[in-house]
Amino acid sequence: MKIVLDTNALVSAIGWEGPPARILLACRAGQFDLITSPQLLEELTRVLTYPKLRVIAQHPDLAEILKWLHAPEQVVIPRRTVHIITADPPDNRVLEAAVEGKADVIISGDEHLLGLKIFEGVPILTPAVFCQKWSV
Repeated sequence: MKIVLDTNALVSAIGWEGPPARILLACRAGQFDLITSPQLLEELTRVLTYPKLRVIAQHPDLAEILKWLHAPEQVVIPRRTVHIITADPPDNRVLEAAVEGKADVIISGDEHLLGLKIFEGVPILTPAVFCQKWSV
């Protein structure tokens, strides 16, 4: 199963315990295929520099996680630009990665993405709902 985690879910997965962390661990163990894009990785890098997230910068496995996220098998280059979410245009990068990577599900806590419920046949679920559905 191919999944896309939005930036907030990835930050939560790296920094704290809970459903996002369980999903990331399952992906790293090969249970799911995580899809990302250069745009999403750039946003993650920027967000991880926020002063309020200093604790994540000190995570002992951060370098290893970032290296894994940047692996070519995880990264797709979206060939299509979408403009579905106007209230927060960067959220569209998640949709673009999902379409390009032929994702089976998008995992997010973002209200703009969750409000869509489904995009081009790809369901958009919270980390908690995803964990319940797939016993993560």
